[in-house]
Amino acid sequence: MSFEEIAGLLAAACWATGSFLFSRIDAPATAINLAKNLFAGTLLVLSLPFVGKGLAAWQGASSTDYIFLILSGVVGILVGDSAYFRSIQILGPRRALVLTTLTPPVSALIGWFWLAEVLEVGQILGMTVTLVGVFAVIRDQRLASDRGKFREGKMLDGILLGVLAALCQASGIALSKVVMQSSLGALEVSAVRIGTAVIAGLIFAAGIGQLKAWTAPIKDWKIAPKLIVASFIGTYMGIWLSHISVDAISLAVATTQMATTPVFMVLIVAIALRQKMALLALGGVLLAVAGVALLMMPTAATHMLHQLLGW
Repeated sequence: MSFEEIAGLLAAACWATGSFLFSRIDAPATAINLAKNLFAGTLLVLSLPFVGKGLAAWQGASSTDYIFLILSGVVGILVGDSAYFRSIQILGPRRALVLTTLTPPVSALIGWFWLAEVLEVGQILGMTVTLVGVFAVIRDQRLASDRGKFREGKMLDGILLGVLAALCQASGIALSKVVMQSSLGALEVSAVRIGTAVIAGLIFAAGIGQLKAWTAPIKDWKIAPKLIVASFIGTYMGIWLSHISVDAISLAVATTQMATTPVFMVLIVAIALRQKMALLALGGVLLAVAGVALLMMPTAATHMLHQLLGW
């Protein structure tokens, strides 16, 4: 199994860690999103000369590629991540992350209709088992104290924002995959998407007169170090790894791997907050691991299903 084939799982681990850290920062969701994009975008740009594909890749990209990336950055990161951060402030990262399990089925539909990606029976089985495991994990009520208790809101608003985030993120990553199949690599795509989100975020903040308020956390040295650490792990590493995964394997399989973020989240919460994990949650973790194993071995999974059903 290659690094690219498990990059989605590594991205999920990064996002879970980042989400936990972000949820404990007392700042508006929009300000957190702008700050993490600025920090991560700077790191991505600095990485380009060392591990990027070079000038030829940029010159080979078409105007359509750049338009897709700009749309991907605005929809998937600026809108999607802002909605997601507000959702985790209201619901807590554990509950908000379960709404991200909507991303794999949406991605599967996009991949099927737009990218002509057809899933094997074994891959569908792996996706199903993984997502059932994730749902079991988030049923652990002992881990309900994972919310940072900042900027509370209505439960319905948190749910709607979480659903919006999942739809935006699925659309954004699909646009990115189209570009990676055409010209640019994972690092370049990550840098353009984040850069677009930064520029669009600054323009939007200035337009509504919130630029000073949204950039305040960056200048606050009680908050900025936390933002830098969370941005490095959750955004810089997370988005790069996610694009490596999407570029290498199908959209549905990659996003299913990334949907295991709640599994990593409950482990982090259990350790960091010293909360006991319920037997159901432990079973969910094991089930999710089994599902990912089936997902990565679709032929074996299909053969096993045929034997069980007597086909």
